[in-house]
Amino acid sequence: MPTFSQGQKGAQILEASLATINELLYLSPLAVLNPDKPIRGGIPLMFPQFGDFGPLSKHGFARDMDWILVDAVHEGHIKRAAHELRIGSTDLLEWPHAAALQFVVLTDENGIGLDFSVTNTGDSPFSFTGGFHPYFRISSRADVEIKGFESLSHKDSFPGDDAYLLQSDKLVERQYLGNSEVNLFNGTAWLKLVATGFDSWMVWNPGREGARKISDLPDEDWDKFICVEPIVLSNPIQLEHGKTINFRLQISLQNVL
Repeated sequence: MPTFSQGQKGAQILEASLATINELLYLSPLAVLNPDKPIRGGIPLMFPQFGDFGPLSKHGFARDMDWILVDAVHEGHIKRAAHELRIGSTDLLEWPHAAALQFVVLTDENGIGLDFSVTNTGDSPFSFTGGFHPYFRISSRADVEIKGFESLSHKDSFPGDDAYLLQSDKLVERQYLGNSEVNLFNGTAWLKLVATGFDSWMVWNPGREGARKISDLPDEDWDKFICVEPIVLSNPIQLEHGKTINFRLQISLQNVL
C-alpha cells in the first residue's frame, strides 16, 4: 500500500513507498534527526533559495524550521497530510519578509503527490527560488536511466568531458532548463515525474570522491541514490503582497518501453 512518513522539521518526507516499491527514497543511516542540522535524504523542501545561489544558507531556511501539522487523513488507500509554516517579517534577520507556506502530501494507489504553496502575507514583494530535493533510492548508478530531457538545454555546474556520466562514479550536477515530464528508471522500476510551477530540473549525485567529503553520508552510499529535483532557479519568482503561487510534483509508477 502506498504510504509515507514525515518529520516535523521542514515537514520533510523521510520515507515513502508505492505499490511495488517498498523504499522509494534514500535516507542516510548517518542522518541525525535533530533541529541543528539538515536531514540527508528523503524529500527536503528548499525555500526561499536553491543551493548556494544567493546570500542565504544553502537551500534556504524552510527545511530547518518546525512546521505545524494542520490536517491528516488516512482512509483506505488514501493518506493525506498538510503542514504549514508561517514566517513573520521580524522572525529572521536574514529574510525580512512575511509568508505563509503550505505543504500537502497525498498518496493513493497510483503514487504520491506533493503540493507546495507560498503566500506573501507581508507589505512588500519578495523574490525566491527553491523547489523539491528528492533522493530517489536506486539499485546502482550503473542501472539508472532518465528520459525526458532530450529537448532541453542544460548547464553543468562543473563542466568537462565527464560532467554527465550517469553510469560512472563521477560527480553529476546538471541543470536542465525548462520543464518536461521525466521518466526515471531506479534499477527495478520506472517512475514518472510530472512537475508544475518550476522552471528547471536538477540532476545531482556527489559521486565516489564527493561522498567522502559529506560527513552525514557513508562513503559508498553515493551509489544508492540519485536526486532528480524540480526547481525554480533560472527565473526567480517575484511574489506581490497578498498573492499566492502553487507548485506540484507527482511521482507515480510508469511503464516505459
